[in-house]
Amino acid sequence: MQISSFGERPVDLSDALAHVPGSTAHMERARRVIPRGMSSRGRLRAVPVAFDRGKGAHLFDVDGNEYVDLVMALGPMLLGHNPEAVIEAATRQLGKGLQFGGQSLGEVELAERIVQHVPSAEKVLLTNTGSEAVQSAVRIAKGATGRRVILKFEGHYHGWIDPFFVNSPGVPAAGEQHGLIPVVHNIAGQPTSTDVLVIAWNDVAEFDSVMAERGDDIAAVIMEPIPFNFGTMHAAPGYLDHVAAETRRHGALLIFDEVVSGFRIGLGGAQELLGVTPDLTTFAKAIAAGFPLAAVAGTEAAMECVTSGPVTHGGTYNGLPFAVAAAIANLDYLSENAQVLYPRLEARGAQLADGLRRVADKHGIPVVVNQIGSVLQAFWEPQMPVENYADAAESKAGPIAAINELVLAEGVHAAPRGIKFLSTEHTVEDLERVISAYDTAVGRYLG
Repeated sequence: MQISSFGERPVDLSDALAHVPGSTAHMERARRVIPRGMSSRGRLRAVPVAFDRGKGAHLFDVDGNEYVDLVMALGPMLLGHNPEAVIEAATRQLGKGLQFGGQSLGEVELAERIVQHVPSAEKVLLTNTGSEAVQSAVRIAKGATGRRVILKFEGHYHGWIDPFFVNSPGVPAAGEQHGLIPVVHNIAGQPTSTDVLVIAWNDVAEFDSVMAERGDDIAAVIMEPIPFNFGTMHAAPGYLDHVAAETRRHGALLIFDEVVSGFRIGLGGAQELLGVTPDLTTFAKAIAAGFPLAAVAGTEAAMECVTSGPVTHGGTYNGLPFAVAAAIANLDYLSENAQVLYPRLEARGAQLADGLRRVADKHGIPVVVNQIGSVLQAFWEPQMPVENYADAAESKAGPIAAINELVLAEGVHAAPRGIKFLSTEHTVEDLERVISAYDTAVGRYLG
């Protein structure tokens, strides 16, 4: 019997582990040469699973198990695993060359599509990851304003690169503290920067107070316009408009981190959905259907310091031709099918959210499910209503993680932290299977 501790309750993971002997052996091998056995901390879990292949909404592991995938590579696989049109486009480009050390035709074609679809986009720079895109956007904001200070919000995630890997999910919430929140690095012992300020999100009074005191020092205000990384929730009506207006009144730029929301909840991202236009936007994840590509889009004015000013944007792997080809095929597919595709994703998200709520009601467990489009987040006994990071941080991580480990034995791959991503390839039948699997897993968790 394999008993693991998940906070308040010990959980028997024997059934889940019995399904994955090959994956377990693979993890033991990996740990001998890779720290923790993983190249990304976000993939670590109590029941190891090593995957062999994916197709559509399904994954297949080295033991031959098949799963309905609710991780979708933590967001990129909006079209599911191995979308045919995207793979074909990338393969054609690979036949022409990996990269050239010079301009390629696809870069312009992709930038034109981003400008066409994204309300704030007038100029576009390409890079490789969301973390890099954030670093570029911040550099541009500092170059455009001549200022150094960046204001971020508690709980919002802007990548793992310093100095912005602070007060992100994993750091305890500051609670009732008003004004500036003490900056806490997500990795213990690492220094923090005086150029980064942190405040609570979704609180007009807190924002206005800090801007009144420090607004003239601030180069940019950065946020996830929909904070998918900790809560999958909307801001209060008028909050984003107010932040945008006050940010510009103080001469700072507004950066929307749409690494998760970009192209996933609509062709124009969260800014189109919410009707609030930033100065700079970062994209990654869903832009290239799983290929390594990210972008910074901005207004002509915001990008002027790169166009003719002192700010440079470099990178040997920026705009890899095969990744660009994949992104063009991806955006073309999304554009051609947007009128059907996005409403269907919303309907599938609602189906799963409703089903999970029914499971919670049946078993009498204190689970809250937030859902926006194709993204869901489950909380266990959170502070209600869930309006900011402090509220979300009241959720108990242990029960959510335990249930998402147990559900592996029922053929569902879900992230232990409770976030769920859907794709265009998830069917009604897939999600009914998922709901049934959670019903069984919750029953096992409760004993």
